[in-house]
Amino acid sequence: MTDPRKPGASVVAAVCAPFGHDERALAGLLAEWGAQARPCADGAALAAAVEDPGVWLLLLTDDALETHATPLAAALQAQPAWSDMPLIVLSAQASSSGSHLQWNFLRQFANITVLGRPGSANVLRTAFDAACRARAWQFTVREQMATLSAAATLMEQRVLERTAELVAETDSRKRVESALNEARKLEAIGRLTGGVAHDFNNLLQVIQGSTTLLPLVEPHSERWERALHAIQRAAARGAKLTHQLLAFGRRQALSGGALDIARQLDEMRDLLQQSLRERIVLQIEVEPDLWLAEADLTQLEVALLNLAVNAKDAMPDGGTVTIRARNCSLPAPELPQLGLSGDFIWLTVRDTGAGMAPDVVRQAFDPFFTTKPVGVGTGLGLSQVYGFARQSGGMAWIDSSAQGTAVSILLPRSAAERVQEKDDGALAPPLAAGARVLFVEDDAEVADATLALLSNLGCEARLARDAQEALRQPLEQFDLVFSDVVMPGAMDGIGLARHIRERHPDLPMLLASGYVVAPERLRGLDVSVLAKPYTQEELRRMLARLLARGAGKGAP
Repeated sequence: MTDPRKPGASVVAAVCAPFGHDERALAGLLAEWGAQARPCADGAALAAAVEDPGVWLLLLTDDALETHATPLAAALQAQPAWSDMPLIVLSAQASSSGSHLQWNFLRQFANITVLGRPGSANVLRTAFDAACRARAWQFTVREQMATLSAAATLMEQRVLERTAELVAETDSRKRVESALNEARKLEAIGRLTGGVAHDFNNLLQVIQGSTTLLPLVEPHSERWERALHAIQRAAARGAKLTHQLLAFGRRQALSGGALDIARQLDEMRDLLQQSLRERIVLQIEVEPDLWLAEADLTQLEVALLNLAVNAKDAMPDGGTVTIRARNCSLPAPELPQLGLSGDFIWLTVRDTGAGMAPDVVRQAFDPFFTTKPVGVGTGLGLSQVYGFARQSGGMAWIDSSAQGTAVSILLPRSAAERVQEKDDGALAPPLAAGARVLFVEDDAEVADATLALLSNLGCEARLARDAQEALRQPLEQFDLVFSDVVMPGAMDGIGLARHIRERHPDLPMLLASGYVVAPERLRGLDVSVLAKPYTQEELRRMLARLLARGAGKGAP
């Protein structure tokens, strides 16, 4: 017989009957039933039979069980999960009470059959067949467990292989995305470079042509005044272009402070309406009890004007521009996932134009990207908005559809409880003659021009070429230190200001900023910043304000 679930199919039974002719008689019966007897003379042989996966059952007498109980119990307890070795015990005491210890031992094993002896061969055959069927099912379970184990191993291997494939695909996708981002950056840089070159060449052409003309015409004549004004306008346009670039690149030192946006929007209403047209309706909606924002007023005004002009261009036939300001706390369900948290003021400028195409929205914040004709726009308006929002600690984004476009700006809430009144240049105190100024500048031409301005303002200025030379000066003999930010050497203007603050906390300090590598270094530093290029009047107002404040603090 070959079916292992049928009794007698290559069955091996371990037999332990040490007394008389029991072992030989049992072996004879097994042979008649087509099974093979495996004699076990001691406990070690019994334990080995339990561990042998080819043995189907144990057939033993009660005296053998009692003699070899310890090694047999240890072997039975150590069986694998699929095995539950059948035991047939021939007991002379099966019909009596028997030994209490003996039956306690027998109750430890679930798969045991006890037959009285002497007994019937038919009864033994029935128990033998039942034990064989039970053992055959155990062998089936063993095979199934082996199959499941192999399947689990294969599954684990395939999971590991697929995981490795996914990791490789993810790495490949990241490399592709990185290359795409680099390509987009290079495209933006190329557009930026070309736009800057185009605009600055136009400005330089105005300056070059006007400076060529000035010596050829009568001083203070109409043509002379016109050429001079052209140079001044070109310089102003260049300064504005530079400020927009620096705001986009987050390299401009913004004048942070508590800003009442509700008041600023009210004050800008007429200006914004003039930037639009009579056919465009301006609506300003401000949430009651609007928080104060931590932002630069000038950059906010520029951003709103840029958005107003863009909205006007999007509605050539007229429409409505709505500027809305409200409080919001992030994260918020109505806003996209911006990676920000905390309190912000949410500004939205919405128009009722035709909207932007999705590809235009994706590139709208790129510098010098514009859909306007050549000469109509520089493409820096929205990039300035984005740079201003990011440098202020917030975010900007665009929502556009066929019903119109909305540009949103998030500005962080200010910790201040009220807004101090905006300094008015007309109210700046007069600049007293004889102010002692330590001027720190490494560029010889800038130094000569600025020293001339300081002299015109009645200041006694001393020049230091770098921060180290400035620190060697007797600082207590000066009323104010005026320094450039970007300078050669181990210490720039911000480092110099921090060093002076530690030694002379009340000495007024003014920085001239054209480009700041890390504007965040200015936070918490009590210094004033004057944006380059500046006029003589702007310098006068700033010096007068700082010197008046220093005098109030008791500075030398």
